[in-house]
Amino acid sequence: MKNRKVIGYSIYGILITLFFLYVGFPSKSVTRYIETAVEGANSGVLLSVDSIRPSLPPGLNMTGVEARFAERPEMSFKAQSIKVRPAITSLLTGRLTLIIKGNLYNGKISARISFLKRFSTRGQCRIKTSFSDIQLGNIAPIEATAGRNIDGKLSGSLSYDGDYRKPFDGKGQAVFSLTDGKVELLNTTFGFDALKFDKAGTKLRFQKRTLTINALDIEGTQLIGSFKGNLFFEKDIMQSRLDVKGDVEIPALGRKVTTTLKGTLLKPIPGFE
Repeated sequence: MKNRKVIGYSIYGILITLFFLYVGFPSKSVTRYIETAVEGANSGVLLSVDSIRPSLPPGLNMTGVEARFAERPEMSFKAQSIKVRPAITSLLTGRLTLIIKGNLYNGKISARISFLKRFSTRGQCRIKTSFSDIQLGNIAPIEATAGRNIDGKLSGSLSYDGDYRKPFDGKGQAVFSLTDGKVELLNTTFGFDALKFDKAGTKLRFQKRTLTINALDIEGTQLIGSFKGNLFFEKDIMQSRLDVKGDVEIPALGRKVTTTLKGTLLKPIPGFE
């Protein structure tokens, strides 16, 4: 009986502590601290958060999150809500692993970021993430960067190993699928101003600043295509070089052609054989 009372009082004490921690949580102070910490660690990046509250399991629930670049205000990424919590088992070994779940652009994302160096968030890290139903047409930076409208629902998964401060020196792989897609064409091709398709799927591998497209398959009423190739990253990502080749079938025209895509991300140059 005595042990039961001790256990009962202990649980009661923990619950009362959590209650007052939640009620008296210094949301504004924590918000300012995180915004300042992110901006200090990433020059030129501005972070704003509407509110931060504690969550269970122990972590933080952030709402109204926006990250933007000071020199390019149009490059703004937004999320309705993001929950961040540490993995307790990793903390016991002296390593930090963050578990993240978020709602953004009408879709969902979950990620696990593990810092491999003990008692540090610098150096090598391992990232695993999955996402579903991300509405690309709502992401303003995509159109601002690509110079064209790109729409569709994106789902997939991605893994990456490397130093997040030197992303192009790492390695990783990804699987993406895009449904109800639309890509605006800067020049009319085969009479099309935009490429529309029902679904597209791709398998990618990244290593030594090279993105290898192992497979990119597109299915739609306008065209059916299969592509492979490489994207060679440059410091200015839009100047990254394309080297892609594929076979395309255009049902409306009754044509089958072999196509190439050269040039850069900013100015791709299609060719036909």
